[in-house]
Amino acid sequence: MLEQADGSDEGLEHLMSLRSIKPRVFGPGVVEVLEGDSSRFTPCDYHETAEQLVSEKFRQVLQVFNLPGVDFYQTNIVSGSKTWTEHYYMHVWHHHRAINKGRSKIDGAYIDDDFILEYLSLDENFLDKIPLEERLVFRLEEDPTFLFHETVVQALREANLTGLSFERVDEWSIGSAFE
Repeated sequence: MLEQADGSDEGLEHLMSLRSIKPRVFGPGVVEVLEGDSSRFTPCDYHETAEQLVSEKFRQVLQVFNLPGVDFYQTNIVSGSKTWTEHYYMHVWHHHRAINKGRSKIDGAYIDDDFILEYLSLDENFLDKIPLEERLVFRLEEDPTFLFHETVVQALREANLTGLSFERVDEWSIGSAFE
């Protein structure tokens, strides 16, 4: 398990913000291995932590797309006496309120976004009005779910990255991670 550690830039505590945090971040992030055999730990290209932690290789694939609303912050991974410096927190602050409320299944209410998303369907009519470059990678405003356009997914797959997999929106459900 990886977690942001003491010594990490305090501005990085705002990685779930729906706006840029560049004015708040002045130094690198620090992540440490908290569980497992830290002597055998080797970083992957993608670590799903409370924040999205990616390798330089992952970042380079996304940089080609010149994504609005996606920033990268250099982050060191520390495990005992070892430090890996070529990793980044990925802050996806470009967001859209794009859930199709009629076709999605929720437990709770959309009021104040107090719900659990059980099945996701996107509002294609809404998304078609947004320029492609603004929806290549974005975050659902209603729920902190990060979405990658199929062209971005293809580029990430071709890079043979480790630690991640993708699922089509129309095949996703709350139990998908356990299938």
